[in-house]
Amino acid sequence: MSPESPERELFVPSRPLCSLDHSPFARLAVAKPVDRYDYVAQACRGERVLDLGAYDETEVYRHGSSSYRWLHADIAAVADEVLGVDAAEALRSSGEVETTEGTKIVYGLVEDLHDIIANFRPTVIVAGELIEHTQDTLGWLSRVAALSPGVRFLATTPNTTGVINLMLAFLSRELAHPDHTQVYSYRTLWTLAGRVPMTNYRIVPYFYNRHLFFERVPKWCAPLVTLLDKVLLLPVQRLFPLTSTGLILDGTMGKGPES
Repeated sequence: MSPESPERELFVPSRPLCSLDHSPFARLAVAKPVDRYDYVAQACRGERVLDLGAYDETEVYRHGSSSYRWLHADIAAVADEVLGVDAAEALRSSGEVETTEGTKIVYGLVEDLHDIIANFRPTVIVAGELIEHTQDTLGWLSRVAALSPGVRFLATTPNTTGVINLMLAFLSRELAHPDHTQVYSYRTLWTLAGRVPMTNYRIVPYFYNRHLFFERVPKWCAPLVTLLDKVLLLPVQRLFPLTSTGLILDGTMGKGPES
């Protein structure tokens, strides 16, 4: 996507970290929540996309499910070219896998992307539900920024103030993937972007995606999940965007001319 495109005009300019008022009583200019699949796919339209964490994110062998939505497939449907990268054990021995979408997912570590970025030369890099899993997130993001200045970068990640965990907290419970080593809020994600560094970045909340739970509950529960989402979760997230299930960090890698 070119810097002159209308969507780029929606971006808030990057600011020094000190310009974000860290008082808990300072109101944050939070955008309305979006569908993360649609948002990421739109950003990838017509681009050369490097999809980090593609294999684990997609759970390739479940793609045939009628209720499951595959981010990598959504990207492949609109992008000019897509290359997936993942460190899944299933890829270690084979080195790569061909997907049903006509794309390739290769074995690789986010800490060592030099050759992949140099050879593929992406115009957009996507890290879907990945940064909360990695041990040195700031470190590898900084290396990617140095390798790909000016490239658009999108990361999606769960939100620490999401409505589901807010409700579960009253029951002394928490929803978290066992591999998560960190969780981000609006402010901490903003801080991370500034330190990478990134420019022209914005943070957009995304909705809870009920389809992810359809295969985790008995079939008769699916209508109840849909009802709960439409009657409670969606309205709450629209009214109070900071309670959205997750956050999308969207910006440009590298320092701006003013840095």
